[in-house]
Amino acid sequence: MTSNETLKERVQNGEQVEPSEDLPEEYKRAAQRMIQFHANSEIVGTLPEKQWIKKAPSLQRKRAISAKVQDEAGHAQVLYRTAETLGLKDREEMLNDLINGDSKYVTVFNYPTKTWADAAYIAMFIDGAAMFRQGSLTASSYAPYARGLRKICYEESFHVKHGEDIVRSLATGSKKEQQLMQDAIDRWYEPTLQFFGPRDHMSDHTDELFEWGLKLKSNDELRQEYLENFYVPKLEKYGLEVPDDKLSYDEDAERWNYKELDWDRFLEVSRGNGPVNDERLTDRREALENNDWVRRAAGVA
Repeated sequence: MTSNETLKERVQNGEQVEPSEDLPEEYKRAAQRMIQFHANSEIVGTLPEKQWIKKAPSLQRKRAISAKVQDEAGHAQVLYRTAETLGLKDREEMLNDLINGDSKYVTVFNYPTKTWADAAYIAMFIDGAAMFRQGSLTASSYAPYARGLRKICYEESFHVKHGEDIVRSLATGSKKEQQLMQDAIDRWYEPTLQFFGPRDHMSDHTDELFEWGLKLKSNDELRQEYLENFYVPKLEKYGLEVPDDKLSYDEDAERWNYKELDWDRFLEVSRGNGPVNDERLTDRREALENNDWVRRAAGVA
């Protein structure tokens, strides 16, 4: 049995591996791509909400969303450092990959946050989706990643509560506030379901990630769990409408049916052609350049 086959057998049995082990290059490349994607998503994910720190309607809201943005940046730090343990790239290389457009992040962050309700939606429903996605990875075969995710998921649970508090306030507020919240849901519904990634048969890397035990649930599985256990119940709880006349539960198949998502649009956005792709990368590039003096002063540049 080759070393690759031995490792695959171990991880298929639920074992986790450490960076001190002699890991196959194929495993390390797959883990690098997955963790770097996640780190990129966390740091770019600060941008849609950062603009609302100054615009939040009260000091309490400003403090809460400021703390949330800080947490997300911290998550990126944890994940970039975790990826470094694979020995393939350092953090600077990964950040350069991001701002040069050579590595990806979740497409949902390439849409604009037009209103305060959008900030509420992201905190509750996008972070809620992240909880399902990341929670499934706390048993991932790469032990440093699994450990880091336990801390991240703990903090994300507070982000969801923060978001739900704002959603509750808007959904039970004036007619104008209720409409503001519903408009946000209407615009974000499709990007939210696409947050979990393309349909299973469309993904180029799914089989590899499952073989190495890096991923434990498929995109479609996670989408179904999210609809069943979070998205639909929460919208119903606050009297908000699901903007999909085809959304229904199939009792026989035990699954949710929903309108066919625009996957061509999803792929276009993932290739860098979304509404605010350029703006997001410009913001990250400027942040890296403007804070270069800090890294030099700390002796890490």
